[in-house]
Amino acid sequence: MNLKKRLQRKITIKNYELSLIMISVISFILFLITVWPRFRSDAMSVAWYWYLAGGIVFFVLGWRKVNFDKN
Repeated sequence: MNLKKRLQRKITIKNYELSLIMISVISFILFLITVWPRFRSDAMSVAWYWYLAGGIVFFVLGWRKVNFDKN
């Protein structure tokens, strides 16, 4: 399978896997904010609505790529 076909195929994950991915990413970001002062100052300098807009954009892009199993 070449690279183009591999990148265009649908990804199949279960609902609990998606939840675990989201929890781990949020936990890692909170860890970085706690431990790394430069990251904290950069993260807190951005207005909240930019985070919301970016989250919505990435959610929509990811939603089209993922097929959820019914199991």
